[in-house]
Amino acid sequence: MADLRQTRQLFDVGVLSLGVPLDGQEAVVDRQQARLAFQRASEFEPDMCDAWLGRIACGDRDSAVIFNLYRSRSNFHLEFRRNGLAPTAVDARFATGSYLDYPILTRTDVEAAYAASLVADQDYSAAEEVLDSAESTPITNYVRGVLHFATQRWPDVMKALNGSAEWSDEYMRAGADTMVGIACARTGLNGEALRRLELAEAGPIPAAATMARHVHGLVLRAEDKESEARAIFEEIYSRDPGFEANALALQDPRRRLIVTDPADIDRRTDRWDPESVPSDAAAGPATEQAALLDEAQAELDSQIGLQAVKTQVAKLKSAATMAQVRAEKGLATNARSQHLIFTGPPGTGKTTIARVVAKIYCGLGLIKTDKVVEASRRDFVGQHLGSTAPKTSALIDSALDGVLFIDEAYTLIQDGLSGGDAFGREAVDTLLARMEDERDRIIVIIAGYDGEIDRFLAANDGLSSRFSRRLSFESYAPTELAQIGEVLAEKRDSHLTPEAITTLEQACGPLFDQTSVDQSGRPRRLIDLAGNGRFIRNVIESAEEEREFRLSSGDVDVSELSTDDLTTVTADDMRAALSTVLGGLRLPV
Repeated sequence: MADLRQTRQLFDVGVLSLGVPLDGQEAVVDRQQARLAFQRASEFEPDMCDAWLGRIACGDRDSAVIFNLYRSRSNFHLEFRRNGLAPTAVDARFATGSYLDYPILTRTDVEAAYAASLVADQDYSAAEEVLDSAESTPITNYVRGVLHFATQRWPDVMKALNGSAEWSDEYMRAGADTMVGIACARTGLNGEALRRLELAEAGPIPAAATMARHVHGLVLRAEDKESEARAIFEEIYSRDPGFEANALALQDPRRRLIVTDPADIDRRTDRWDPESVPSDAAAGPATEQAALLDEAQAELDSQIGLQAVKTQVAKLKSAATMAQVRAEKGLATNARSQHLIFTGPPGTGKTTIARVVAKIYCGLGLIKTDKVVEASRRDFVGQHLGSTAPKTSALIDSALDGVLFIDEAYTLIQDGLSGGDAFGREAVDTLLARMEDERDRIIVIIAGYDGEIDRFLAANDGLSSRFSRRLSFESYAPTELAQIGEVLAEKRDSHLTPEAITTLEQACGPLFDQTSVDQSGRPRRLIDLAGNGRFIRNVIESAEEEREFRLSSGDVDVSELSTDDLTTVTADDMRAALSTVLGGLRLPV
């Protein structure tokens, strides 16, 4: 084992090899020799703090090296003083974890370096202990800000960096402005967020300026200033197309900042884990799930007609329920795809039933939320090759833990394009891959006419195997359409007279019985071309307009009108509305 004299000789060799002259000795830069000399010195004398510092100056930032630097900090710069070296003689820096490396010049800097290393290793409690025992300086406050930023404790980020505006180091100010700006944005303090982000954008750190600019755009999007936000995303993309988060924000206007309630941060069961906030469902899962199931059943029961669909939904619910019961008893259960196909004409309640299914699946614990994200081809397909996959993936991200409802799914792959529909196929390939990767986090429902859905499934071998369950929606009969009209009117504080109801039902008879061809040349019922329930909604709205026109025409004091006058839709109102709506549809009735 080497004695202290030999160890100091090794240290001196390391310093000389970094190009720093000692006692008139000529310095020749040889970083490999410097690294080896400092390594040997630290091995021979583990308490020689400056040997560990030399290793860091040679680029060895391993967490064990930084730990030993901290452990031996009582001897910090002892060898420097022996050789008459200035604190800046060797350039030893540590990674703060947020945009900048900081020079280790004092014992407090050593403590900050060790705390930053602990944050990088996700040992957050230990990092906080080190910082609590250290002197409060700009660098220890900066690293404390990094600690809270990494663990999304946004108010603590602001508190830690409260005095950063007075710091003399412009690089540290820029990093602090970026962290505080993002923390403000994530807690909904948009005004202060923009002020701090703009300071960071003008700062000397390019990476921080770019991130601040990106979050600036997200804040504008949160304030419904989409055109301004998009201009920022385009500007960033032109300079840095590889910035993935910005590219996704540019492609998908639904990508937004997640705003956190500070009270939720205080409710964490693990103060460092953002995912440890007790959910309302966790507080009373059985009650919440039961309420969702009851709500879903009530919505299903309230739907007019759809008897076959109601039976099929009941079977879906029972199948999922019994699978859970079998699993709890240790019995084998066959894995079944939960993805669904809804076939039938437009306006027959497919979107409504998708929401019912989402509540049932959430109530049964198959998915975490009952959210339904509605999408069509334009939400999947990008404007140039290579942009479709990220756009599709971002859409799927927005639907995770819920239901993705794709209406007119067959339009994803279009016929008649020269060379095929490369964009559509890229979207489908990405969809299938994500459905497999996220099979426990998303339910996909595709909807459309039977024939078109069959063509869509045949376009990719992977589709039919993932969509094995089909719910068939039929056209509404005239009686059902009239009942829908009554319900819609009641929801709008209107009342159809018996004669108006009869007029509506009689008008729907020919629409149900007669057919015509759609744009693709396929025969359809006229009521399907009109839109079924959507047609009825348009008629009711038009009938109310006719009523308002009737009541306000002539020499009438509208202040004298009764509630019945203001709510009643007559047969004449209905006939005029039907004439207007059908005339606009130009159906061959």
